Amino acid sequence: MSTSARTTPMKARAQKLMKRVMLRLNQDGRTLKRIRLVYQIFFLSLFFLLLALTTQSLIGGFEVNLFLEMSPLVALGTMLSSGTLYMGLAWAGVITAITLIFGRIFCSWICPLGIMNQISALIFPKKRSEDEQIAVNRSRPLYNLKYYILIFMLVTAAFGSLQVGLMDPICVVVRSFSTSLFPAAHELWPGLYPQVNFNWGWVIGGLMIAILIANRVIPRFWCRALCPLGALLGVFSRFSLFRIHRNLDNCTNCNKCVEACDGAAEPQATTKQSECLMCMNCIAECPHDALSYAFMPPKEGSEDFVQLDRRMALGSVIAGAAWLPLNRASHLNAREEGLPKAYDPKLIRPPGSLPEDQFLAACIKCDECIKVCPTNVLQPAGFEAGLEGIWTPVAVYRLGNCLQRCNLCGDVCPTGAITKFSIKDRIGSPEAEERPIRAGTAFYDHGRCLPWSMDTHCVKCEEFCPTSPKAIWSLEVTKVDRNGNTITLQQPRVDIDKCIGCGSCEWACPISEPAVYVTNAHESRAANKRLKLIG
Repeated sequence: MSTSARTTPMKARAQKLMKRVMLRLNQDGRTLKRIRLVYQIFFLSLFFLLLALTTQSLIGGFEVNLFLEMSPLVALGTMLSSGTLYMGLAWAGVITAITLIFGRIFCSWICPLGIMNQISALIFPKKRSEDEQIAVNRSRPLYNLKYYILIFMLVTAAFGSLQVGLMDPICVVVRSFSTSLFPAAHELWPGLYPQVNFNWGWVIGGLMIAILIANRVIPRFWCRALCPLGALLGVFSRFSLFRIHRNLDNCTNCNKCVEACDGAAEPQATTKQSECLMCMNCIAECPHDALSYAFMPPKEGSEDFVQLDRRMALGSVIAGAAWLPLNRASHLNAREEGLPKAYDPKLIRPPGSLPEDQFLAACIKCDECIKVCPTNVLQPAGFEAGLEGIWTPVAVYRLGNCLQRCNLCGDVCPTGAITKFSIKDRIGSPEAEERPIRAGTAFYDHGRCLPWSMDTHCVKCEEFCPTSPKAIWSLEVTKVDRNGNTITLQQPRVDIDKCIGCGSCEWACPISEPAVYVTNAHESRAANKRLKLIG
């Protein structure tokens, strides 16, 4: 017997078995909803567990950035912008495969923001009549907006500016809870969460709250109209093997399915496959068993892809292509000739960060590094790196210092914008002529420094300098004050060969406007910022 002859009966048996399984699940439409509820509880609990573990004391060996690595949008965006695919993002391939088999199931079963949107709609429901509920769940042109956003972000990434993290739902939730909602919880329940403060926290948290409140206006407004990850998965789902199938003989056009639909996919007509969230509500609510979740049903009952306005799509492409040159043209420093990009001297990135252009092509603004930082020194950026660098991590040394024996930011970065580094890399090895990772260099304002300008004894900066030998050293000076008294002072200086730019001196300085400050001069990642010709 030929191989093809043996394969045909096996394929037939497999299809028969699949039909039996799906028939059993669809006999009681609420079974699929119960299964979805179990998955929702599991994945939402797992997400918050991993987010809670993203601290210095608990991180251990846990895969705390698992959900960020799941996002196909993050994987595709970083691949376009940096030209590389970070190995940790292989999980995105699993989600893509699941979508190609089961449809856009991620949005309703796994995505924490999708699940939270559903919960918020249940907690703060808006009473609507049956006709109003049906009307609000009809498809509308507004829901195509997410596809234009997706086009803009992918084109922007292709030109080297990664902005997918601004609206990737996983990044949105991680950033919002890390920099705003969790810290706000401390104000309500002291001791529940460490007391930390973040720049832009009120904006980031306010946007998250606005997303949840929008569910009162249009159910799952974020998922239907704004989510670029949902749009990308919608493109993949047009090829899915499992689909919602409508039996025309049983359907009475009662519109119960439309009333219950989460994705505005219009299952009572030609189901919009790319919009279907696989919530299974339509199957559960159908009183005539006309709808089922079927394996490779006839495609005549579904519409694979939405029709986009060509002019809007072209406008998204043009806007994406113009984003990077327009942004960087307004952020160049003419004083530094020959540099492809100059940036604010106070723009100090975490140790181990890639060169600035590469960093902006890899950072997704998830703020995992900010969440795990034990000293609160890392903050969401404002406009120090231009509009494209908003909410990327920067060090603000008046709020904390960068610990010399800490490498957590590199451990949690899901895209390699902050490379993994060891404590040995951070400290360096003078014996092996291996220089430590430098984030910048400290400088003194002699007009503010107490020993230099006010004849007052102070060695705070030297005491807190963690390097060995210390980068901050003092020269003993004997002088006569205005009263004729002879005094001896220790006037501090900086050894730039030893300074790693950790900011401990700036953080410890007792002056309100610190007399010692750190800039990104001499940082390891940028050869054009070096003060001396050393490695």
